[in-house]
Amino acid sequence: MNSKRLLAIASFIDKDDKLIDVGCDHGYLGIYLKQNNLVNDLLLTDLRSNALNSAIKNINKYDLNIKTIQTDGLNNIDLNKYNTVSISGMGTSTIIDILSLLKNDSSIKKLIIQSNNDLNILRKEIEKIGFYLDDEITVKENNIFYVICKFSKKYKKISDETYLFGINKRDKVEYYSYLIENYNNIIKNISKTNKKRINELKENIKILNELLKKCR
Repeated sequence: MNSKRLLAIASFIDKDDKLIDVGCDHGYLGIYLKQNNLVNDLLLTDLRSNALNSAIKNINKYDLNIKTIQTDGLNNIDLNKYNTVSISGMGTSTIIDILSLLKNDSSIKKLIIQSNNDLNILRKEIEKIGFYLDDEITVKENNIFYVICKFSKKYKKISDETYLFGINKRDKVEYYSYLIENYNNIIKNISKTNKKRINELKENIKILNELLKKCR
């Protein structure tokens, strides 16, 4: 597997994890974990039958024993048998809807999430179900930046800057520079009368420049 995004997700998996990979698509993450003995137990799920059938085909191709189920999110799964959930390639609102099934007494202790949008909302909303941002990995693949977030049950106080732009690490240098350039381009093209939005963007640029100094 040569996907930087999936390898980053896999790096957050521990050998004693019992993982539910929600929206497994072609099953590449699960196959990589199983082939390399990187996970204790594994369940692949997808809402779409064609995606799940593709995953099953790939699993059989490598002669692996991996459980699969066609279901919507975490529905119809005995969550007490697992301790980790991964979700990638979906939007924040969909991810939050899926995770709303988790209860305080659930055996799920770790979440590995890669959302396609609204990361600031994701970081805040997941706190409401009792998980806190623990670590992040940022990668660039096919000219797209992906931020993979790991959440745990261990309480951590998060700053406003972290909610907005994530954990300040060296792998964010190029990502922060990209955001600054993007915000500057929006300012150039936005109506000058939209002063509120312009001021918001300028404040974000100021924060990002400060974060860049710290993570270089």
